[in-house]
Amino acid sequence: MQVHEFGDSQGVPVIFFMGTPQKGESGHEFSELASKVGIRLICPTRPWYDELDLAPSFEKCSEKTSEYLQNNEIRKCHVIGGSGGGPFALHFSSVYSEVVDSCYLLASMGTPSIFVEKVKSPPTLELLELLQNNNYKSTIDYLMSLGLSKDLAHGAWSDFKVLLGSWESIEFQNSPIVYIHHGEEDENAPIESIRDLAGKLPSSEIRVSFQASHMGLAEDEELSEFNLIFNEIVARGGAGR
Repeated sequence: MQVHEFGDSQGVPVIFFMGTPQKGESGHEFSELASKVGIRLICPTRPWYDELDLAPSFEKCSEKTSEYLQNNEIRKCHVIGGSGGGPFALHFSSVYSEVVDSCYLLASMGTPSIFVEKVKSPPTLELLELLQNNNYKSTIDYLMSLGLSKDLAHGAWSDFKVLLGSWESIEFQNSPIVYIHHGEEDENAPIESIRDLAGKLPSSEIRVSFQASHMGLAEDEELSEFNLIFNEIVARGGAGR
């Protein structure tokens, strides 16, 4: 699994599971802020983005992330999951809870059944229809028509196969405190699905703001929500390294 690091190499370790369809290299956008605040930002690329024959699963992503932490002698960290990366962040945080101090979900997908029922974004609705028909070629062609490269299109297909599949391997009861940053009217991530997900967690806090929606994040050149989250993590005392 390819992993990219940004920010302060001696800072507080934060694993950032990127949204769909993004590779870890996209974390470069937050490098300057991470350096300024004192965050060691670790951005995994889910392995099926690069290994097209690999069967996607929550377990595979979490196992590879855990291996990276062990190989780099990182004993404690915080975790962030954005959009489609949110459930992957939650899986890692619950299965490897002994190394995770806190988990943040940002404009994250919530419970799959409610997500499918409530999502309003036209491109997402088109994608969901193609996925329902299980037509790989049509889905890849559609995603590439939106401007995605083939590896990103394949990554998106694979992500959604996991996201819309079984969540039984997420050990909700073992998850650390989860801070949920979300927008009230997010067409890409209906708030109803994340509220339902929050109800399954032993400890969570929902923080609603426009800046935490997909549109708000896209428009905010100041990275306000990330600034808030990064500073909160550091102020809390950070995680052991």
